[in-house]
Amino acid sequence: MLACMDMTLSSDPAPTPAWRVVLRPLISLGGWRAVTHHLLGLPLGTAYFTWFVTSISLGLGLAITLIGIPILTVALASVRPLLAVERGLANALLDAKIAPLGVAPHAEGWLARLKAYWTEATTWRGLAYLLARFPIGLATFIVAVVTFSVALYLIAAPVVAPIDALEFGFWEPDTVLEGLALLPLGLALLVASGWISEGMAVVSRELARLAVR
Repeated sequence: MLACMDMTLSSDPAPTPAWRVVLRPLISLGGWRAVTHHLLGLPLGTAYFTWFVTSISLGLGLAITLIGIPILTVALASVRPLLAVERGLANALLDAKIAPLGVAPHAEGWLARLKAYWTEATTWRGLAYLLARFPIGLATFIVAVVTFSVALYLIAAPVVAPIDALEFGFWEPDTVLEGLALLPLGLALLVASGWISEGMAVVSRELARLAVR
């Protein structure tokens, strides 16, 4: 009986060390996949914004003629394929687990399908999300680049300071020892950068789940 109890107790998983919990965004593949998603936000958001602003503006400008309606329809029809791209990225990089979305609405006949592009909530919700990817992607890109860059710069201070004095306005470290004084700050900021990235990943994942459905 006691032997069985000992075996049961020994099968319990060991608690995760505190240092692994603190460093999880930096030492896990998921943490760096999230950073990749943040960095992709700027080029993808810029591409989406440029495409929709250009096509919709052109379509509205020509709406008085018959040419404008097909242009607007093409713009709206592109929402679902682009949402499929976003779904793939969110699933691969953010573990969003979003169900597949058809690249075209379910409707019988081409006329009904064209009408569905204009009337389905998925189109307008997806359009809003894809346009929002520009400001959100710009923000996540800047935050990720700035926080990680500053952290790595401070970590490299013992090497960089003797070569080119660092300027902080109130202090200009220019020796190895003075650079070493910045090393703990750099390491702390690196850990903080990982968790900032983690927080942005949570927001990006939930936004993707709301839009791509």
